[in-house]
Amino acid sequence: MTSNSLTMSEKTNRYIDPLTDFGFKHFFGSELNKEILLKFLNAVFEEKKEIVEVIFVPVEINRDKEQAKDVLSDLLCKEKNGKQFTVLIRRIEKESFRESSRKFMARFFKEAEAPDQKSPSAVKEHYLLGLIDFSFGDCEDMYYREISFAKTDLRRNPAGKLGFKFLEIPEFHKSAKALETDMDKWFYLLKHLRHLNQIPKKFQDESFRKIFEAAEVSALAAEQQAVYAADLKKRKHIFKVYDPDQAANEALQREMDEGNLDEESKAYFLEVFRMGYETGFEEGMLEIANEIGSVF
Repeated sequence: MTSNSLTMSEKTNRYIDPLTDFGFKHFFGSELNKEILLKFLNAVFEEKKEIVEVIFVPVEINRDKEQAKDVLSDLLCKEKNGKQFTVLIRRIEKESFRESSRKFMARFFKEAEAPDQKSPSAVKEHYLLGLIDFSFGDCEDMYYREISFAKTDLRRNPAGKLGFKFLEIPEFHKSAKALETDMDKWFYLLKHLRHLNQIPKKFQDESFRKIFEAAEVSALAAEQQAVYAADLKKRKHIFKVYDPDQAANEALQREMDEGNLDEESKAYFLEVFRMGYETGFEEGMLEIANEIGSVF
């Protein structure tokens, strides 16, 4: 075992942390664990869709190569009724939230205007599934957010659906005994799996036992353990809380450094920034959508 390999005495305990880069790819970007991915997606869509097949979209098919570097898992999903839609799964940190949303919307609007029939993006329905490892701090116990938009053509006919599903993991506070749905169980695993040393009673059915089997650190090859160990060291935090005052001051400093504000404008800038935050999460997403949509 190399010096970078993991031991059971470390804080990771027995199971892989799904919020590390390695854990993301292991659970949600691997052909080996596609059955687990399928179970996760069906839980998130809460019976609104019955997904029976998932296809990983190769990086070279993505129209935006720079964006592809940031995508955890780019998927083409097929429902039992034959319909298809795409899903981008990403772990999103506080610093990259707005940019991640902007890039995804830009990709959608671009394809809606000039669809490439050879690309999976020619499908009319697209979702960004964001695993949020920070708290927006605006609503207590608001751990799942779902937002959708529609792009319309000049004749006002729907040209596609754009959906956002954000799992705000730090805001999920249910105990293992209180878990009721598969969605609850996935939230619990995303937040607590790395701290568990045995399978809780709520996860004893075969489908969830397979997740725990796949998460065994000891089952990884030595090379995989080394990569995972390096990922753990790079991950400097587990969860953050979004602080509106801190964000406002950081934005103010950036504007001052770039010469966009003078001393007399500081107070007004802070007031407007905080007002924008207080208009709410959905209004902020709509602002980005309008901003991107006006370009195309």
